[in-house]
Amino acid sequence: MTTSEHRTLTQTAAHPKSSAAVLALVWGCRTDAVMKKLVALFALSLVIAAPAFAQGAIEPLTIVSGAKTHTLKVEVADTPEEIAKGLMGRGSLAADQGMLFDMRTAPEGTALNMKGVTVNLDLLFVGPEGTVVAVAQNARAGSVRQLNPGLRSAAVIEIAAGQAAALGLKPGDKVRHKVFGNAG
Repeated sequence: MTTSEHRTLTQTAAHPKSSAAVLALVWGCRTDAVMKKLVALFALSLVIAAPAFAQGAIEPLTIVSGAKTHTLKVEVADTPEEIAKGLMGRGSLAADQGMLFDMRTAPEGTALNMKGVTVNLDLLFVGPEGTVVAVAQNARAGSVRQLNPGLRSAAVIEIAAGQAAALGLKPGDKVRHKVFGNAG
């Protein structure tokens, strides 16, 4: 560090005008170098945090089917934007994962489609009390066909194709989640 740089840092430390100047003293480098480090740290934090913002929080959801109980990890889509995006662009969906679409505030007759979705899915249509009212198996990725059972659904659960049959899920099964007010 040159004498003039040291004098500048000393003067800045005596009258700090910015947090960058203080950090420059702590880190032992120039203010512009501190700013570059701060920008790099901020960019790194965005890269690390991006997956958390790319998907919603994961919540447990339980389906009681006869004597069997199945627990899934679901993302909840409860805003018009989240419902419209759904599982678009996802490369895969694990057998124990899914997405719960809270359709209680959606206009009556709202249907889902598979446009932009890259994996086949099973859909469970769930009534307001948490009872499965219909199951659509193996909905094809990319299809624009409207998926609507013709019954008012409070929610739709999307799971990996084949999972509804593998778990024996059917109309009449009970879904437990806070969306239905029966989690516990």
